[in-house]
Amino acid sequence: MPKTLSIVLVKTTWTIWYISILLMLAVGWASRDRQYLVAETGIGYWLGIIGGSLMLLLLAYPARKRFRRWKSIGSVASWFRIHMILGVVGPLLIVFHSGFRLGSFNSSVAFFSMLIVAISGLVGRSLYQRIHHGLYGSKLRFEEFHSNVDLSGLLVNGSRAIDAAIVKEFNDVETSLSNLHTGVNRSIFFYMRMKSRIWKLYRNINKTALNKQAKRQIYIRLRDLRSICRLGINEVLFSYWHVLHLPLFILLILSGLIHVFVVHFY
Repeated sequence: MPKTLSIVLVKTTWTIWYISILLMLAVGWASRDRQYLVAETGIGYWLGIIGGSLMLLLLAYPARKRFRRWKSIGSVASWFRIHMILGVVGPLLIVFHSGFRLGSFNSSVAFFSMLIVAISGLVGRSLYQRIHHGLYGSKLRFEEFHSNVDLSGLLVNGSRAIDAAIVKEFNDVETSLSNLHTGVNRSIFFYMRMKSRIWKLYRNINKTALNKQAKRQIYIRLRDLRSICRLGINEVLFSYWHVLHLPLFILLILSGLIHVFVVHFY
């Protein structure tokens, strides 16, 4: 199957998946007053048990990446797919278990903890996709946007009237972003500042007497440099997300266990 078609199919599948989830939530919300499901008994009770169990299984994915003995049990990509599915189905079942209503204080804490973790997971998914070749592709590398072509020479030779400050600025930005490094070694402010300088270069080069072909070559290089900035920003954000997501998930587990204990013993 061609790579482009595969990407389209994956995107279409996930789009249909999330639209289906939203439709189910809309139907559940519209019929909440009829109380088809009750959290304390019957199907509503078991939805809570199953949903909570699925969310506990979310721990299997980080365990798969950490423990060497688990490396022979399926690929990381397959575990990641399951992790994302469980991260949606689990909270969905919990929402239906609650009947779209807030109960006692401990159940409300558990419910909102779950929502925060679910939203955090969606944010993490988006950031992950931006620093990889799609959800299941390899990780993007800064070297993919590097170039050995001397475009500063093109600037000088293409127009004798060009401002020397433009050439100096281009070389400075090129050097700052082409050094081998990872995004987490830089700050978000560094990349934001670089993006601003690249945008100014776009405007300044557009005003020069360079021919269209020369400008096009330089614009392509500036676009690659801007891609380095985007990758760097997303890598930094993803590293921050990792630090925040784990404590949120631990809070969810603790609040969920307290909720289960209170419900069954009080």
